[in-house]
Amino acid sequence: MRRYLLVLLTGLSVFFAGCGRDGEQAAAGQVIQNFDANGYARRTVLHGVPQRVLILYPGAAEAMLELGLDEHILQTVGAYGSEPPELEARFAELPKVRAAFVPAQEEVFALQPDLIIGWAHNFSSQELGEAQTWQTRGIGAYIVPATLPGRSLTLEDAVYPFLRDLGQMFGVEQRAEAYIASCRRQEERAMSQVADLPVATAVVLQDHGRSTYSLYDASYLIDDVLAKAGFANLVRRKTSMVGPERILAYDPDYLVYVSLPGKDGSDLSEEDALGLVNANPDLKRLRAVQQGHVIVIPFAEVNSGNGRAIDALNRLVTGRIRNR
Repeated sequence: MRRYLLVLLTGLSVFFAGCGRDGEQAAAGQVIQNFDANGYARRTVLHGVPQRVLILYPGAAEAMLELGLDEHILQTVGAYGSEPPELEARFAELPKVRAAFVPAQEEVFALQPDLIIGWAHNFSSQELGEAQTWQTRGIGAYIVPATLPGRSLTLEDAVYPFLRDLGQMFGVEQRAEAYIASCRRQEERAMSQVADLPVATAVVLQDHGRSTYSLYDASYLIDDVLAKAGFANLVRRKTSMVGPERILAYDPDYLVYVSLPGKDGSDLSEEDALGLVNANPDLKRLRAVQQGHVIVIPFAEVNSGNGRAIDALNRLVTGRIRNR
């Protein structure tokens, strides 16, 4: 009986010690529900707070900076364009990955990270190999939810859970929840501005030159952002590179033009991006272009997978109100 009571009391003491953990302190070992490169559920196992994070998706670096986690970043890939003014100087100071796109496995081992955060395709056999393989080597692997293929991504199931995961991984849950709450308030405010407007059709287009274009379909996060801004994305199924006739056939009310960075790596101004659209013999045949219904969004905002999706939402809402 005494032995039973001793075991019971020991168990209760451990239980209450765990319940009393400060929300801003990460557990010594924790499990984050995540995915493999194909979108199937898997777990990211961490042994303490990551101190040497290798980032292969710049949206993750931006999110970590938003949460004040600069010192945890070992290296990151370069930005996809201009950084938000409040992050620009800090992002510039971060050590950058030397490889143009993805480092070789040997380079990763040499860096000795304790966590790798990247695109889903970064953990394919063509790049770094399976996420679970890195896990067995004692290196955590986390796939940013907004990069998962073949899913209908939303702010609710991709962006906000990602921010919440970062909060849990680094023991800054309160900061993460405050950031999410701020994003939600901005989201609600933007949606309220277009709530009484009729739904307008749109296509989201990226120009690859030589009359070749890609279209963002319903599986991309921007599809949900479009819907929240009062647009219906006409491209529902995955499309490969398309020519001008395919785009003309959609005949959207609005053209959402994804502008790529200039030669200096900075975002183009809205004026310069609109100049490219209006000078393009393919695009200027579109009814939307002729009516001036063109909304420019920088590539980084469309593909950030973090709170910058709210910046894209605000651009869409501004463009819609301007042309109503």
